[in-house]
Amino acid sequence: MENEKIHYFKSADNFSIPYFEYVPNEKIKSAIVLIYEIFGATNHMHNFAFKLASKGYLVYLPDIFSRIETGVNLNYNKIGFDKGLILKEKLGWDYPVMDVVALASLLKQKYKVTCLGFCYGGSIAWRATQKSFLFDKSICYYGSSIPNFLDNKINNPTMVHFGKLDKGIPEDKVQKVKDFSKNQNHALIVNEYDESDHGFNCEDRKSYNQKAADSALDSSLEFIDKSYD
Repeated sequence: MENEKIHYFKSADNFSIPYFEYVPNEKIKSAIVLIYEIFGATNHMHNFAFKLASKGYLVYLPDIFSRIETGVNLNYNKIGFDKGLILKEKLGWDYPVMDVVALASLLKQKYKVTCLGFCYGGSIAWRATQKSFLFDKSICYYGSSIPNFLDNKINNPTMVHFGKLDKGIPEDKVQKVKDFSKNQNHALIVNEYDESDHGFNCEDRKSYNQKAADSALDSSLEFIDKSYD
């Protein structure tokens, strides 16, 4: 597998945004636009992109914070969280959704495309799924804002992952997503993980749960490869 390469793409407003490209050695199964947490392009995100590429997926990881600050890579602590939150609130939702869709449109010319995000990125992936008809699949890991974005139906099959110990997304909010799933035109699969808190997929966080992370990855890849036609 090739090391990540940095490229640039023009978003819909002609703003130039960097993205990391991860190319598998084997035949490409499909493509994934990977969206990071508020901590930016951390080692965890790069490692996860490499893992996906090693399994045959072409991965593009956009630097969505680059409209404000390039190369954001924050520590998983309160200082990092507070700065990430400021960047998130300053950037808003419209620009990252537009940028993710613009980048995905490049991949869509040759491949089926999945939008996959974590936390803040999971909520962006969810919003992009509601606002765009471009994606083939969407996967959202513990997107805290998902329960607040139940105003529009999803436009493609979608899988969401929640930890049962996540106080930021308690069971009553997860139930809203489950109820929302009953009236969709596309499959909406809600997975919950016992003894798992927010960030359970990240090996660099105290909340890391390898069993849940492995299970979520297995179900995600099976979901990507499955046909819903």
